[in-house]
Amino acid sequence: MTTYEWKCRECFLLFTKDFPMGKAPTRRRCPKCSVLCERNFQVTPVHFKGSGWTQTTGYNKAGGSDEINLKLQDGCKERIATGWQQYARYEPSEGYIKAKKGRKLSSNEVKDKLEHSRKVTATTYEKAGMDPTKKIKPQ
Repeated sequence: MTTYEWKCRECFLLFTKDFPMGKAPTRRRCPKCSVLCERNFQVTPVHFKGSGWTQTTGYNKAGGSDEINLKLQDGCKERIATGWQQYARYEPSEGYIKAKKGRKLSSNEVKDKLEHSRKVTATTYEKAGMDPTKKIKPQ
């Protein structure tokens, strides 16, 4: 059973009731004034346990999530630097081009589109205030 909490807007009474997980109604009548009350959602505390976390300091051990995070950041930097090049690899088949009534792009058009993709990627990261080359300290 899970304890759920409701809050009355009229008399400001907080009251709880146990229900099976996920079976609690979103509205209940206040036991004091009988007004329909909405459920009061609370933040649940999170405790990180297991490999990579120490109980006393909160810092990660070797092989923990900070180490994995750094590896992911390095991979992300590499993909950001070269990701726009993936567009150069895709060429639709002749059948697809005919079916969609399209045409093949000239080499200059392909080069322009690749340059545009690279600029859009760089602009997106600038607007987000992110620098993919900057090292971030683990927390």
